[in-house]
Amino acid sequence: MKNKFNKVVLSTLLITSSAMADYSFNVESLIGVEGGYSSLDVERSDDVENTNSLTKYKLPHAGLKIGAQTENYRVFLHVNYYSDDDFDYATTYGVSLQYLVNVSKYWNVFLGVNGGIMNLRYSAPHENKSRTLSDSYYGGDLGVNIHLGDSFDLELGGRYMAIDASNTIDDVTYTFDNMISGYGSIIYRFKMD
Repeated sequence: MKNKFNKVVLSTLLITSSAMADYSFNVESLIGVEGGYSSLDVERSDDVENTNSLTKYKLPHAGLKIGAQTENYRVFLHVNYYSDDDFDYATTYGVSLQYLVNVSKYWNVFLGVNGGIMNLRYSAPHENKSRTLSDSYYGGDLGVNIHLGDSFDLELGGRYMAIDASNTIDDVTYTFDNMISGYGSIIYRFKMD
């Protein structure tokens, strides 16, 4: 799992470094805090009883992200923590590469890809055991940045993550599938000397 994540990060850094080479004179560093709401699909399959069921969890989340931005591109490393009574913990560690469409001097639109690792421990209802997993995900980002001045942006966005990770104990399989998030971020932009 860590090797997959390292490959995603390395590939993203290589792509962004070549994309940002022409803009090296105008690169800004980014630090952000994020809060939002996510929906996670969890499917239960019982091979003995031959039954399937789907539960959609609504998970509030909070996170931190750091990155860099040029006029038309930005990259983020981010970590998010998701909260629900059925999860002892649920976190994602990822990277996003985004293309910026500068609509006006007051705001821009972004479209991008993301990838990373999801770690979680799940205590299924009516079971006395916990299920853990650590698996990769990939997906896309879409949203807007509203410039609140020279140093701050308000980011409103959506994120899709395809996880498709399974855990089987005693012929019962739980599959953690798609996660869709809506979020808001405050991003501080600054130049490093």
